Amino acid sequence: MIEPIQIIAILFASFAWSRALFRFKDRKINSSEFVFWSSVWFGVIVISLMPKFIGYFSTYLGIKRPIDSIIYASIIIIFYVVFRIYVKLENFEQQLTKLTREMAIKEKKK
Repeated sequence: MIEPIQIIAILFASFAWSRALFRFKDRKINSSEFVFWSSVWFGVIVISLMPKFIGYFSTYLGIKRPIDSIIYASIIIIFYVVFRIYVKLENFEQQLTKLTREMAIKEKKK
């Protein structure tokens, strides 16, 4: 029997995936980002539908409690997302600095 928390997780993951799909269609995220988020939300749905899979996976990795493997995976995903945000922010700062310099040079020439 499916538990209420499983239904909530599936509904939330479906909603989050639909947001990613809309962002992809609007070209707000690229295909690799869409694949990443699709994998994350599909994984949440699979885990929600087959919670025993995490138990087998945890045992294989030598983790005693299945919830610990979910927490470890979540932390790894969070670190990856933070890293991607950091890289994009650095790129944005470099572009902003370059644009500011170019505008200053043009202003100086006038």
